[in-house]
Amino acid sequence: MDASMLTATIAFPAESTEPPNFDRGRQLLKKIEASSLFTFDEPEVELEELLPDLDGEFDLVDENGEVLIEYARRAGLVIIDSLEVALDSRETTFLTVANYRIYISGGLSSGGNPTVATEAIWNAYKLPESVLVGMGFIPDYELPLSRANGSGDHTPLTDTDVVDAIALGLGTSPERPGTDTLKWIAEAIGKVRDEPGNAEPVEYLKHWSERYGFDPLSSKFLSAYIDEEIGKAGEEESKD
Repeated sequence: MDASMLTATIAFPAESTEPPNFDRGRQLLKKIEASSLFTFDEPEVELEELLPDLDGEFDLVDENGEVLIEYARRAGLVIIDSLEVALDSRETTFLTVANYRIYISGGLSSGGNPTVATEAIWNAYKLPESVLVGMGFIPDYELPLSRANGSGDHTPLTDTDVVDAIALGLGTSPERPGTDTLKWIAEAIGKVRDEPGNAEPVEYLKHWSERYGFDPLSSKFLSAYIDEEIGKAGEEESKD
């Protein structure tokens, strides 16, 4: 019988001075109210595997087929605990690529599960993305490392951060002195970002946040480049 290598990976900023914050992940789980934020493929089967103490008499989903939040949170805690053990085990190694620390585990597909650590890393992606990011992990590490995809303020700036800052600085400025000079900058940025100047400042901020699923006002670095009045308007709109 042929066997293939199965691997699992998860990314973390390579230059972070702090390790993954698993305790923060556990705290964030308590605040998750919607079980739809978890990505279970077969909820009842997966929950029974993650929570073997269930005796089969419990209803794990509601009448709409949604996982009951109590069990989703309990499964989430098991996933975080297993991930913490896995990343510190001999079954996992890591390599550094483009400012990412990529944790890797794997094994042959024959003869049962590749490794316990492999499953633990696979299961991590069942957690709500906000919990993964809160622990310091980067769900989509195909993108350049930046504050918008989870590297946070504790890592050095990347070129992507700088482009983000320029785009936000131009895009949220109500008046742009030196228009001729700024125009070509905006057009160049428009090749990789929403072009500054093509929307009203508050709308530009809103579109930017929606496109990247990240509020730049929450970043100390990025928020410093957003016009103060536009930033206040953006905060008020988000509260509404």
